[in-house]
Amino acid sequence: MSAIKKIFLAMAVIVMAASLFGCSGDKENDDTSASSEQSSSADESVNDDNSNDAAFESDTETEDATVQANIPLEYDGTDVNDSCADTINKYFTAIINQRYDDYVDTLDPYYFSVYNSWLDGNYGYGMETSFETMHQNLMNAAVSANNDKDVNEVRITKLKLSPTVPKDGEEDGAVINDYLAQYDTLIGEGFTEELKKQCDDVLNVTFTMTADCDGTELEILKDMELLMTVSDGEYRILG
Repeated sequence: MSAIKKIFLAMAVIVMAASLFGCSGDKENDDTSASSEQSSSADESVNDDNSNDAAFESDTETEDATVQANIPLEYDGTDVNDSCADTINKYFTAIINQRYDDYVDTLDPYYFSVYNSWLDGNYGYGMETSFETMHQNLMNAAVSANNDKDVNEVRITKLKLSPTVPKDGEEDGAVINDYLAQYDTLIGEGFTEELKKQCDDVLNVTFTMTADCDGTELEILKDMELLMTVSDGEYRILG
């Protein structure tokens, strides 16, 4: 249970404490606009053309700035099958590339609906803000693995996946039940009961993440856990 608390429940606390950032990009645009108004009409025409070109180049760079299109996976193909691994692949690809819509597609729909509403009702923001925090947490993990030295670019080089094995003296499924109990406490009693009604099974997958951090390959997350649901062969994530 300690691994879960380290990344996901701790992440939830961070998300709750997070505040929405102001749009610094808008401020820069306002400053540029004010400056343009002070120039001559001839200069304005040239500046407008340059601004349009710059905006186009910026949009193109944003589209081309995807860190990676796929993540190399290592799994046994039985306890963690192809469908399960594919969902985890898409989940972390969305986080590292900061693609919110892709991230939402990997989540259990009931979990997303309830947790998103709970965040909005209690803190005035939804899952999109928590998503931004998750990306930053990955970057922070890279810095920690790099002896607390700054890391500018992270590229996930391997995800090793395996079913979570109960520890000595721990009953099978105890970790899952403990994890779900945290959600019942956090969101409200009845979450687990309703979740189980809407899926065929709940499982736990352990992962270790290796990444290229500014050219140095580091193990940035080790033996962490993902809670997942499966419905009609489709795997979705709670996190």
